[in-house]
Amino acid sequence: MFKNYFIKLVKLGVFPGCNYAIIYDDKIEINSVGNKALVPEVEINDVNTLYDVASLTKVLVTNVLITKLLEEGKIKLDDKVNKYLPKFKYDNITIYHLLTHSSGLIADVKWDEVHNKEELIKFFYNKKLYYETGTDVIYSDLNFMFLGFIVEKLYGKPLDILAYEKIFKPLHMNNTCFNPTDKKLCAPTEVTDKRGVVRGIVHDEKACMMGGVCGAAGVFSNIFDLVKFASMILNDGKVGNQQFISKKSIDLWATPFVKGKEGNVRGIGFGIGKCKITGSLCSDNTIYHTGFTGNTLIIDRDNKIAIIQLSNRIHPTRDNKLLMNKRKYMFNYIYRNIDKIHNP
Repeated sequence: MFKNYFIKLVKLGVFPGCNYAIIYDDKIEINSVGNKALVPEVEINDVNTLYDVASLTKVLVTNVLITKLLEEGKIKLDDKVNKYLPKFKYDNITIYHLLTHSSGLIADVKWDEVHNKEELIKFFYNKKLYYETGTDVIYSDLNFMFLGFIVEKLYGKPLDILAYEKIFKPLHMNNTCFNPTDKKLCAPTEVTDKRGVVRGIVHDEKACMMGGVCGAAGVFSNIFDLVKFASMILNDGKVGNQQFISKKSIDLWATPFVKGKEGNVRGIGFGIGKCKITGSLCSDNTIYHTGFTGNTLIIDRDNKIAIIQLSNRIHPTRDNKLLMNKRKYMFNYIYRNIDKIHNP
């Protein structure tokens, strides 16, 4: 039904290729279009391609693990970060501030300031706040990197092991991982002077410096596994007869806790509602997240719709920003035609 539309986006240069899934009621459309790679040679895309999902890591892994800690009573939203990370110097920043991107921590790192993992971690702990905590909402990878540190400390295991044991295995996300071994299965991302063609290695420089595993980025996945994740949320946390995570927790993710000066609304881990990403036709009970490499996850709980779009829009260069301009139109188009899934 929607394949021709996504082929059109490939022809417009929005991305080299794309794998997408649309879930509506009991129907699922999954397809692959375009190319997996353009350089050093063209490779045709297919539905089994593994994508670097970049910041979708935040909601696929870190947000889920933090939520499980909340459910287990091991943490509270209003706990101060330095309760668990004593080197964290801001006494007024809580887990809630990190989850809602209202902490005031800077958005990213200037790469002339750090050269290795140790310097990167030191940088995290010593940077001044970008704005006063709680006065705005500005998305920052550092928020979820600190959340990842908290998860590892409280569970006593590395984040990639925890992700496998507590998320990927129970959700049967058998193709999802950090640091994939089959790099040919992966869609390449950027081509850089320093790293060449980045393929099967996390694109995000911070995550790469952390060994490919951190709370903000690093996960590789395919369209089938993300359908499993989205379906779990649409099913209020259930997988089959098992309650993977409580409906109360998913309701928390979808609660509009904070609104930034630019109008962006955040819940726990997710963005919420209509915006320049989701378009104008979704319900207010919609949660979403994106990934820098070219990925979007939208889950509309009222309309029982999930839209997953995976791509490597930064291949071969991050200068391609067409997806950012096209997203809202793409999702509006899908919403206007969603009923055709039942009668293609």
